[in-house]
Amino acid sequence: MLYYDEYGNKENPTILLLHGAGALDTFCGQYCFADKYHLVVPHLAGAGKAAAEIYEPEQTVEELLTLIKSLHKKRIGVIGHSLGGQIAIMLVSKQPELFNFAVFLSAWVNPKPKTIQMYCSFSGLSAKMLHWKWLVQFQGKYWNYTREQTNNMTDYSKQITPQVYRSFFAHTLNLSKLSEYQKVTVPMLAICGSKEVSDMKTSLTLLAQNPNCQTMVLQGANHDFPMRNAKQLNLMLEKFTLECIMKRETE
Repeated sequence: MLYYDEYGNKENPTILLLHGAGALDTFCGQYCFADKYHLVVPHLAGAGKAAAEIYEPEQTVEELLTLIKSLHKKRIGVIGHSLGGQIAIMLVSKQPELFNFAVFLSAWVNPKPKTIQMYCSFSGLSAKMLHWKWLVQFQGKYWNYTREQTNNMTDYSKQITPQVYRSFFAHTLNLSKLSEYQKVTVPMLAICGSKEVSDMKTSLTLLAQNPNCQTMVLQGANHDFPMRNAKQLNLMLEKFTLECIMKRETE
């Protein structure tokens, strides 16, 4: 069963928010859009009520497509960060007719075997650190989470095992193997921070090979910019989403 949270009026245009690995409230800085949109936040594997679940891309995509269809909307928008960004790319590539627009924030799509191996080798220590209450609470504060959001992350992070953490990286999307993406005509926007690693910037270039995908670099931002640079990001999102929805409604 796929759990999800909802914010805003269901009668408004819907946006599916796909959080980053292990961070259910990645979009805490974007929940303010609930005054104009209906926001749906699924609990993806490794976070929230699905914290103990191992991430399986194909299963996740199928569950999300079922959820989207259950909303009974002609089209929705999707915004994903990091792991959620990879999933958003897969969703819009598989069934583009379901979407008004798609936004990919720091979606890593050019995995290198050595890099994947390195991250996977850290999974034991990384999972152990997620069980340290003081560290998770510090992270929540740094990310501008509310106390409730921080406490929730502290609770569910205890369920993240090395196997769950490893799955975040072991199943990284390789865009070169997703040929459907190049055929997508849905308006898309890909953003990464100027302080992110070179692989993330390369991913931006690869995503831009589809002419319907705009790309932007958020100056002075690191990988966690949805939480840390929300004001700058929200201006970009507001302009892009509004334009896309208005255009689609006239079609």
